[in-house]
Amino acid sequence: FRLPPGGEHYLQQPLHATSLLDWWAGAYALRTCGLQGRCNVCARVWHGSERGRGRTPPLISRASRGTRRFDAHAQLLPRSSEGSVVDTNPRRVKLVTIPTDDKAFAQIAERLHENRDSNGAAAFQARLRSVFPRAVVRARELTGESPALYVYRDGGWRSELPGAWWETPDLPRVALTLDGWLVEGNATALGVLGIDASELGTRHFTDFVAPGTLAASLAIFDVVQEGNDLTATVLLQPSSGYVVAMDIHSWRQDDRLIAVLRLADDVEAATPDVSFDAPTLQCRPETDAAFRGYAERSLSRMPEPTPDGLAMRLRRLYPRADVVVADDHWLATRDPDSANESHSDWWNDPALARVRYDAQALILEANEAAEALLGRGLVGHYWQEFVIPGSAEQVSSMLSILSELGRAESRFRMPRADGSLVEFDSYTEVDGETFVTIMRARD
Repeated sequence: FRLPPGGEHYLQQPLHATSLLDWWAGAYALRTCGLQGRCNVCARVWHGSERGRGRTPPLISRASRGTRRFDAHAQLLPRSSEGSVVDTNPRRVKLVTIPTDDKAFAQIAERLHENRDSNGAAAFQARLRSVFPRAVVRARELTGESPALYVYRDGGWRSELPGAWWETPDLPRVALTLDGWLVEGNATALGVLGIDASELGTRHFTDFVAPGTLAASLAIFDVVQEGNDLTATVLLQPSSGYVVAMDIHSWRQDDRLIAVLRLADDVEAATPDVSFDAPTLQCRPETDAAFRGYAERSLSRMPEPTPDGLAMRLRRLYPRADVVVADDHWLATRDPDSANESHSDWWNDPALARVRYDAQALILEANEAAEALLGRGLVGHYWQEFVIPGSAEQVSSMLSILSELGRAESRFRMPRADGSLVEFDSYTEVDGETFVTIMRARD
C-alpha cells in the first residue's frame, strides 16, 4: 500500500491515530473525499506534507473517479442523531489546564475526563464542579486545529496570589494515613469537620465528601498520594450535613498526607441535587451484635455508600470481613465461616480467659488464662497497646458500641508477644463503668 502525499503526517495526528481503520481512511481521504477538497481533515493532511505545505489542496473531479461518490473519511466517522460528525473518543481531545503549572489538577482533570460517554465542555464542566466549584471548561474549535478543552481551575486565568496562604497560623490542619484515615487534626479542623478528637483514627476522608463526588474525591486523593502538591477549592460535607466550599492545600509528607483548609467565602456551595439511600444491611453472624453495631455505624457515616467502601471500614477491626450486594440488600459477613456460627453459651466456662477493664480500655484485672492466651502481662496496660497496628483508634469506637448494647458476642484477632496472631471468640458484658470480656481461642 502506497501512502498518498501527506499520509505519513496523518499517522502522527492524535485525532485520527487510534485505530488502523481511521488511519487508512485518513491516508485515503486525499484521493477519495467526497467533500471536494473542503474537508478540514484532508486539508490538515495536505498542508502537513512537504508537497502540500503552503499550496491549495487539489480538487478531484467526479469524472476522474467515476460517477460514484465515495467519502472514506466521512463514512467511517460516527455521527450524531442530527447527522453531524462527532468524536466519541475522549482521549482524542487535548486538555489544556490552567494554571499550567498545577500538575495535580491536570492529572485529576485527565482522570475525570477519560472513559466517559459524554465529554462535551458542558458535561465535563459539570463533573469537575462537583469537586472544583470554580472550574470552567471552554472548547477550542478552530478550523485546521485538533479539538481541545481549556480547563480553568479557578474560573479563568489568575495571577498567583502573594504568599502561601496555607502557612498562616491556626488554620484548620489535618493529617491522613496513606490509605485515607484521618489520624491528626487541630481543634479548628475538628470544629470544621464536626467531629471530636476521640474520632481521630476512626473516620475516613470519604466520610466528608459531598454526595455524588466520591469518584472525583478518590482521584484527588490518589494524585496527592503519588507525591503531587494540590491547591484548589473543593466541596466538603462535614458531619452537620451541610456542604461547604473550602480552599485546600495538600501535600505528601513521608507516610502522611497533610491538608490545610480555609473557608472559600467567594463560592456559593449548594448542596448537590443528588442523594443516596442507605441500603438495607444484613450482618452475619446474626449473633454478633458488636459486628452489626460497628457495620451500621460505619455505614451511617458514608455520604455515598459503596460495598467496597463499607468493607474497607470493617476490615480495620475485622480483617476478613466482606460486603456483597444480595438481591435488595447488602450482606456484611464478619468472616468466611460466619454462617456456621454456633449458638451455645460457651462463655460460662470458668476456665476461660477473663479480663476486666475501664471505659478508657485500661486493663484492671486479668486471669492467668488471659495472659497465657496473649502471651504477655496485661494488668496496667491499655487494649490499644495490643491490637493490630492501625486499628488502635477503633478500640474506643467498639467500647462505645458495647456500652450501648450492654453485652455482645464477637470475634477478634490480636498479636501475641512473639508477633503471631491469635484469633479468639469474645463475650463482653458492661457493668457500670467497667467491662468484662471472656475469650476463647479459635482452633
